[in-house]
Amino acid sequence: MSKRSSRRFMEITASWSPMKKSLFLVLVAIIVYGTVIALDEPVISKVFENGVMHSDIKLYRERTSTILEGGLLYTDVHTETPPLINYLLIPAQLLGGGDHVWVYSAYFALFGLLSALLMYHVLRRYDDRLAFLMGIMFILSPFGFIEAGLGEDETIVAFTVIAPALLMVLERNRLASLAIGLGIWTKMWAILLAPAHFLQQRSWKERWMVIGIIAGVNILVAAPFLILCGDEFTWFLQYYFIGNPERKAEGFSVFQFLQRGGFDVPTQISLAIVLIGLLFAYLYSYRKNLGKWESMTLVVTVFFILYPKMHTGYYLIPLAFLLAWAVENRRIAARCFLLFLPVIFATAFTPTVAPGGGGTAFIEFEGSWAIGLALSLASSIMLLETTYVAMKSKSFITRAIEKDSKHTITSGTAGPSNVEGPGVDGLL
Repeated sequence: MSKRSSRRFMEITASWSPMKKSLFLVLVAIIVYGTVIALDEPVISKVFENGVMHSDIKLYRERTSTILEGGLLYTDVHTETPPLINYLLIPAQLLGGGDHVWVYSAYFALFGLLSALLMYHVLRRYDDRLAFLMGIMFILSPFGFIEAGLGEDETIVAFTVIAPALLMVLERNRLASLAIGLGIWTKMWAILLAPAHFLQQRSWKERWMVIGIIAGVNILVAAPFLILCGDEFTWFLQYYFIGNPERKAEGFSVFQFLQRGGFDVPTQISLAIVLIGLLFAYLYSYRKNLGKWESMTLVVTVFFILYPKMHTGYYLIPLAFLLAWAVENRRIAARCFLLFLPVIFATAFTPTVAPGGGGTAFIEFEGSWAIGLALSLASSIMLLETTYVAMKSKSFITRAIEKDSKHTITSGTAGPSNVEGPGVDGLL
């Protein structure tokens, strides 16, 4: 879209009501996600006939069917994910996902749309135009619509991070703590927000409240499975947090490709690198008094660069945070979308996950791991550089919050802002 047509679009939509903008987001999601879903089985799946397509759908069906039949996760069906994600998939199974892949794809698309709508309606108090653009760009991200359209659950994973992050911005601290606790047992990613949420509290009373709520949710969710499933449940915990010797590194991380090339990095070392990196990110954010959105962006980026078990659709998570800058900066916006290229090409050199190992990559030949390594490094560098450029300035969210705080101090009144910031000319 040219600058002129983009400006024209913003001029037209400026007078739209929040409801009309929400309906527009729904329409865009139907077109974008719907196109991929419609092309999946008749076209896309036929191109990739080496078993890589819909490999997770069978797992979704097995686990949800076990739950519906009264069985136990971990004990009655092999489970490598936190428990709540499997319960979230039950509606898709009941609506026909047991027979049709597209039902699961449509269900995942719904969570992509819900995330975009949530971002718009929460952040519009800071700048309606920019929040609307964030919603549109989130829907248009290939990390979302391609993965969801092909039956992958990453939009649910992103939702479990976006929801508590937005609650943190609103300072709905109890709800944010609850959302983090539930998100941890949905796909674990929300755990990245917990230390930042803890450090951002103004008093130790509030910090103990955060600890209490998150710990309470953890106990309520985990205790039944620990009691009923025993070793099977602890295997999952070991696999997620410290790895498992029975499984090789997965995804397209640098560690995975080094392992493919014969340079195996011990799990303890890779875990230590991740923990040190995260500790630096949390402490740096705290000491530099970064805004909440900036703190979460930095933490998520550091984790993505260092974590050894990464998958394509997970990149929707850092993208969601970076969009707060992308809506005002064309170069950052371009990076957010171009990042998909090295990531998807790295995925092509990544072995699929096969029972007992032995998975093969879509592109595999002698020394192909080196190409995958280069692409993985390119993805990490591009994400790091995009974050670095973005955080040279404050997001429109932080600017609006700071302006409201100053207004409250000077006038003794508070209220939501509709700060325009430098506008959208940088993007348009």
